[in-house]
Amino acid sequence: MGQKIESEKLLNHLKEKWQGRPCPMCGVGNWNVSDTIFELREFNQGNLVMGGGPIFPVIPVTCDNCGNSVFINAIVTKLVEQNKK
Repeated sequence: MGQKIESEKLLNHLKEKWQGRPCPMCGVGNWNVSDTIFELREFNQGNLVMGGGPIFPVIPVTCDNCGNSVFINAIVTKLVEQNKK
């Protein structure tokens, strides 16, 4: 199971940074924000490589109109602490 986020903290971050901007694909501004943090890692032909590089914690935000999706970095939003290793 994925890690759940502090929804209010993320929504405040998006309001400050996006300032109500519409979707760049369709021009509509109805966004759906995931409540789960996912991992984005380098593609290795579908193989899971242990210790194979950095993992980026991301939160998907999807346009309800066209499906365009963007990933918000959970470290930059301070929803996840950066691993110092």
